[in-house]
Amino acid sequence: MSDIMKTILVQMANRRWTTQALHLACALARNDQASVVLLRLMQVDRIRDLGSEFGDIAISRAEYRDLLDYSATAEDYGVDISLEQMQCISPLQAVADAAGYLSADVVFARVPESHIPLLRSFQIWQLERRLAPAHRQLYTLDGHDKDGSQMPAITVKPAHSATGR
Repeated sequence: MSDIMKTILVQMANRRWTTQALHLACALARNDQASVVLLRLMQVDRIRDLGSEFGDIAISRAEYRDLLDYSATAEDYGVDISLEQMQCISPLQAVADAAGYLSADVVFARVPESHIPLLRSFQIWQLERRLAPAHRQLYTLDGHDKDGSQMPAITVKPAHSATGR
């Protein structure tokens, strides 16, 4: 067994998507003895703002409440969770960059719907292409109902109890 702890990266997006992704990520993390990193992206309008205080966007009260809920969820699963923040121009490129920087094994990324046919599929393909050389697994939560009423699912092994049963 490897001594290197695995990392699961979860992009923070809207509350519903992030909550669904976090539950799945925590189930995987518990199963694989991994840690979860939430990625908060601060999108800037001008490239010159990257790396400057103009690109830093303070956490809102709503985001802070969400972070408390996300931490409680991870605690319920018994997994470690941390927060990383990153300024960006393009969120999907930033997710791929963060995955490399954090050596994430699994990435949960929200790829928004598009009015342009095939654009979303192309964006997913591009992201997978950037993650593939390091054998990173991408989850986008495709297949859920548009209204979010059906929770996407992944298969994980059950957690082992302390008694070994």
